Amino acid sequence: MNRDERRLVILYTLLAVALLASGGVLLRSFVARTLPADAKVQTAFLDLFLRDRSRYLAETLQPERAQGRWPENLSDILTRNHADYNREIFMQVFETDGRLVAASVNTPAQIGLSGRTQREGARELRWLSDETTDTEGRSFRLVTYPIYVGNPNDAGAKVLGFSQAGLQLPDAARAVARFTWVMAAGLAGFGLLFVIALRAAVIAAASRLRRKTEAIHTAQHRFVADAAHELGTPLAILRGEIDIALRRERSSAEYRASLASCREEIERLSHLSENLLALATADAGQKLLHLAPCDAAAITRSVHGRFARLAAEKEVVFTVTAPDALPWSADALAIEQILGNLVTNALRHTPAGDSVALSVAREAGEIVFQVKDTGEGIPPAHLPLLFNRFHRVDKTRSRAGGGAGLGLAIVKTLVTAHGGSVSVTSTLGQGSTFTCRFPAGPAPEST
Repeated sequence: MNRDERRLVILYTLLAVALLASGGVLLRSFVARTLPADAKVQTAFLDLFLRDRSRYLAETLQPERAQGRWPENLSDILTRNHADYNREIFMQVFETDGRLVAASVNTPAQIGLSGRTQREGARELRWLSDETTDTEGRSFRLVTYPIYVGNPNDAGAKVLGFSQAGLQLPDAARAVARFTWVMAAGLAGFGLLFVIALRAAVIAAASRLRRKTEAIHTAQHRFVADAAHELGTPLAILRGEIDIALRRERSSAEYRASLASCREEIERLSHLSENLLALATADAGQKLLHLAPCDAAAITRSVHGRFARLAAEKEVVFTVTAPDALPWSADALAIEQILGNLVTNALRHTPAGDSVALSVAREAGEIVFQVKDTGEGIPPAHLPLLFNRFHRVDKTRSRAGGGAGLGLAIVKTLVTAHGGSVSVTSTLGQGSTFTCRFPAGPAPEST
């Protein structure tokens, strides 16, 4: 990658890192706030669930404890009848002084009677919830229910022991930390994949851009070289004519002939410069057309009138077919240039005695112009390239005929600007037909 490509990758990488980091911080903050809030709600429901478990155990043990004894194999009873329902819940039974009587096999070590129960349980016959932590830092939720005899509202009610249900609480801080690490790893992986994909996309885009740039430069260089060649030839002829005229004194007729030759080359230069300017304007995306109401039939007859004398001098039969009127919206000057270039091209390649026909008509919602000749025709290999700039079928005859290979390129540019299309059919030795089709309604403006 070059420097600009590296800068682009680095810029987008930093942007992606900033976005991912910001999103990660916001997500972690949300989780860190949400977990404790959810934990409070869950703890309230958990206390009710553990209360029911401890109460059921207390009511189960109350008859035998009221007779001064505990059931035999109490640990097995706790495990089988209570803890087996939920492996995460452990059950314990305590004496009133806090001594452990029995516990289910899943009870963690060092979990005794809750401190709150030791402080308050002997005075009030009600269930109590508490939270404790073992030596390993694990948190447990404990709910203790008194085992008593008598009416809890009477002064004679007596506490005989305590049943306690407990459950390990999830570590919110550890959960947030674990979530943070997992999220960071996920975001880092996503960021890495993004950078790899971005780098591949930049390399691919840069490669396509380089190819297109090279193609544009090649076309530009070819265009400049061809333009320089086309401009250089008439300039050389002008210089030669002037040099010959200045070598010695000449008659008026000779000077007139030299000036006439210079005028032809100047006209050729003027026509070439106009074509180059039109193409440059189109390439720059500037407006080419000035649409206005016009008469396609009148334009066609006007073009026929302009070239009738030239056709007569070449002894070519030049005809026109057009209706009395054909209202339209177009750039009349551009249409005249299109038809003029096509007629010039047809007359140039049609020998004496043959014919050129110019016509216009409305067909299926389109304005259709046609220039048909019975001249030499065009080789099939040249047809796909015919509208390319500076393309000439016979380069050896282009200078003699005055063509620079821009006429048909101008035709295609102006036709396309009107929203139309141009096509050609040709047979060697039988002639060619150029057809231009335009929308009959208002044509779109060129930008």
